[in-house]
Amino acid sequence: MVEYKGLYLSIRNIDELYRIADMLGIPPLAFGLQPFRSRAPQEIDSVVKHVWSLMPQARYVEARTTIEGLLRDVRIEQEDYELLCTLARAHHIAGHVIATNTRTSEIHQVIQHFQEMEDIARIINDQTLLNIALTYHGDMLRRKGDTGRAVQYLEGARDTTPQAELASRGNNAQLLARVYLVSNNLRAFEREMHMAEELAYQVEGGATHGSYNLGTVFEEYGKSYSRLGELNKGLRYLDLANEALPQTKRWEIVLKASRAEALIRGGELKEGMSLAREATLLAQAHGHVRLLERIHGIKNYLSEQGSRYIKATAELGEVLDGPIEY
Repeated sequence: MVEYKGLYLSIRNIDELYRIADMLGIPPLAFGLQPFRSRAPQEIDSVVKHVWSLMPQARYVEARTTIEGLLRDVRIEQEDYELLCTLARAHHIAGHVIATNTRTSEIHQVIQHFQEMEDIARIINDQTLLNIALTYHGDMLRRKGDTGRAVQYLEGARDTTPQAELASRGNNAQLLARVYLVSNNLRAFEREMHMAEELAYQVEGGATHGSYNLGTVFEEYGKSYSRLGELNKGLRYLDLANEALPQTKRWEIVLKASRAEALIRGGELKEGMSLAREATLLAQAHGHVRLLERIHGIKNYLSEQGSRYIKATAELGEVLDGPIEY
């Protein structure tokens, strides 16, 4: 019998106790266990699969606690291929979850996981894992505003991993299109989005664990065209995304925010603000910090537009009524 917070647990063996600690995100020391131990690949994979299973439910705080606990407590005593593969996959989900749950100012924590993933992928010569690591490292650099280096990483993933699986290549194309849009390279944006859409029709599942599919491509098109001032086109793509994406809490929050942004940028403030409020409350409740930053971007857009209208009003007033005397 093991006591934890007044509860007595009947555990058959130490491995089972470690497994429970992993799933609950509890430090092993809380159960009177050693803080570090060697892990079999199957143990690491079990936790990784569990964390991925939390993503559709938008249980980001729980997911982060669990995967960070695993990587904090794990000790690798022999570097065999299978063990390194599972560790790379653990860094993949860690980077993915933490990117969702952390501010851009702290993005170095995320990049560290994708750098670890890249190092392992090069050791075991796995092009799919390498493609994912370089792609997300590049996307995090874009998020920081370092578009030059972001393009280098994303193009490097595209050009040096021709044997990567289709899902990772499609994901790379979609995120490369995103940074091209930020760089105002619209021709390259259209080219990469076409590639992402073409590959998405051929993909089901894969190493991206649902982060890339036809629905995510449509959502990317939708928010991109709305930012380019093409409201109707953007909304049509967001409708397609809503039909194609799984009906989960994860995508519900994302689509609300994307539609809110499209409507607000298109001047449909009443409906857009209603959706923005809903998306904000959901993002706060689920710890979706990355999405909250996007909503702050909508707020900044409104502030900029307000300043422009005030300035234009003042200029027109001067023409009509003469300069304002103080």
